[in-house]
Amino acid sequence: MVEALILVAIASAIGAGLNTLRGWLHSDGESYSVRRLAGSLIVATFAALAIAQVQIVDGLTEAGIVLVGLTVGFTADYVVTKAKKESIEE
Repeated sequence: MVEALILVAIASAIGAGLNTLRGWLHSDGESYSVRRLAGSLIVATFAALAIAQVQIVDGLTEAGIVLVGLTVGFTADYVVTKAKKESIEE
């Protein structure tokens, strides 16, 4: 069995990657930004580590931990991206 911390960190990174892919697919012909992907992975990893440390994943099955990680990664990157866009517009 894989440790919950590792499982949630990997799933969170995948979730953040999916959000950057979603953003790229909805862009107007821009090239895919590896820099944005790296930034999103950093944010998602820290969010996943925080989730795993507060015992939210304790008692969940491996599938449940993966779903929590995917959600955390996607949401963390989405929120940071929206905040950056709003601060640039102001």
